[in-house]
Amino acid sequence: MKHSYRWHRRLGWILAPLFALSALSGALLLWLQPLPTPPGTLPPPARWAQALDRGLAELARTQPGAQADLVDLPRRAGQPIRVHLAAPGLWAELDADSGALLSMQTDRRDVRARVLDLHEHLLQADVGPWVLRAAALAGLVLIAMGLRIWWRVRALPARSPWRRWHRFVGVAVVLPLAGMLASGFVLRWPELARAALSAWSAELPPSPPPQLAQARGTTPATLGESLQAATRALPGAQPMRLYAGDGGIVRVRLRSDEWHPNGLNNVYLRADDATVLRTTTWRELPLAARYLNVVYPLHTGWLPGPAGVAAAVAVRVLWTLFALALLWMALSGSVQRWRANAAAARRG
Repeated sequence: MKHSYRWHRRLGWILAPLFALSALSGALLLWLQPLPTPPGTLPPPARWAQALDRGLAELARTQPGAQADLVDLPRRAGQPIRVHLAAPGLWAELDADSGALLSMQTDRRDVRARVLDLHEHLLQADVGPWVLRAAALAGLVLIAMGLRIWWRVRALPARSPWRRWHRFVGVAVVLPLAGMLASGFVLRWPELARAALSAWSAELPPSPPPQLAQARGTTPATLGESLQAATRALPGAQPMRLYAGDGGIVRVRLRSDEWHPNGLNNVYLRADDATVLRTTTWRELPLAARYLNVVYPLHTGWLPGPAGVAAAVAVRVLWTLFALALLWMALSGSVQRWRANAAAARRG
């Protein structure tokens, strides 16, 4: 008991700044992500395809040599089509109806991208994830030690309001906080999760689409034509993103009835003529990839299925309260530790 209490205080003192930062940035990200769109409110993908082709033609005229490698499609009515231009490293926003160029932004101007980088990498692409992985594991150990201490002292009166509320909030939200730390660890170390699940399930991932070297014709297919071909290949699915990578392959990511808000269905097409090479739905994915269908929505508070706006807001409020509870645990534990150190200094 004495060792648990000592290490609980020490670990909490070290991890408190990281937990406070994660709680604040995570709560902010909750409210920066788009709300779910009611079914039937988005225009047909054919309209986006036409607007995309018109916008790309204008970008080719105004940005010679620029190559679009990524296209984010609107998630709700009124949102623009966002096109990433690889060579200059810019995001172009196009009107989803007319294809007119609305703005040009650098990769780092987006507020959500900055907060996401802070939450996932601590603004340090190489070192940050390792720090967060270690903090998540240490946080789970901290929770286990805290539960053991609470069980031993639950009937004893607290010496201060800080300690009383630290106990009460901690035991009330222990399961949600453990779930957030565990899911955050899995999301920050996807290579480990995929390797473990692949070994456990003995499933082989589907083979990648053939990288066929096709001779380009005089009139190669546009990204808009690829988008329309992909929606015909998976009718009823909402297209979310286009990847126009190397190798003559265009990949279109779509969402149907899976929980993951970004979609786990993919259509692979030949860039030259928009011929469908292969389709994969989320149910066909190996467990090593399908686990994201549960872990990601659990961590981000995204409801499965066609959830309404009111339900989505209610879940975000609940997840925000969990984040504030984590912030409170870090703050109240730090105050107790600071007071104990001050008292020891006065006695010394």
